[in-house]
Amino acid sequence: MNRLGLLCMIVCVMGLARSEGDDAKQEKPPRYYQANHGIDGGLEEMVDLSKMEGFEEARTIDDVARLAAKVPGAVGFMAHPLFEMGDRYAIAVLWYSHRSRTESSWPLHLFDEAEAKKRPGEAATPAALVAAELRISAKLPAAQALMDAGGARGVKISPADGDYNEQMVMALAVMRLGGFFAHSGQFGKDDCIGCRNVVRGGTPEKCGLGVKKVKHWNCCGAEAGTNRCRYWELIKAQNDVGPRMEMQREQGR
Repeated sequence: MNRLGLLCMIVCVMGLARSEGDDAKQEKPPRYYQANHGIDGGLEEMVDLSKMEGFEEARTIDDVARLAAKVPGAVGFMAHPLFEMGDRYAIAVLWYSHRSRTESSWPLHLFDEAEAKKRPGEAATPAALVAAELRISAKLPAAQALMDAGGARGVKISPADGDYNEQMVMALAVMRLGGFFAHSGQFGKDDCIGCRNVVRGGTPEKCGLGVKKVKHWNCCGAEAGTNRCRYWELIKAQNDVGPRMEMQREQGR
């Protein structure tokens, strides 16, 4: 083969490789649909997409959809509302146990159109409810150990027990076994997940509701003269009635 023929062959091969690369970049995203509900007030399982290969190149919601579709078991994804403007936070959603109002979470996008059409308060998928139950059941032995260790003082759930979702799973397991929680009286101190608004009025300091009868956000409901933290009990009660309230709001529109 002469030099001209060899040169033509090299150019053709390079052109083909470039074309295949461009096609890969222009790969169509999977079909996805913005949900009529959000995710809040229940249990869920997510995967941080920033840890996936290819995230650095992701610039659009379509790019996020492509990445999320590669996560085994993902039913959809969420991205920061300003993702395309530089707030680069995105997660794949594997399952969630509560459909909330859209404004209570980042926009949720699902790969199943029928699921995306469901409204706040409608029941989660059977698979999600089973997954949530399995998470709680798996924590029962550890919850019993915490109850035995806490004794009459009650259980303390700390950041060492995982992120907020994992702490909630542990708390639900403790409550299922009939346990209760100790209260330190200060948010983020001494392993207490309790109040962000505390006042002096006991040992330790109590929450504003217990001492001054002043309700406040993220209240643990501690009562004057007691050291029992009701934060997780109140969260569970709120989550239990949440779906019904969401449905009533939707019906009232």
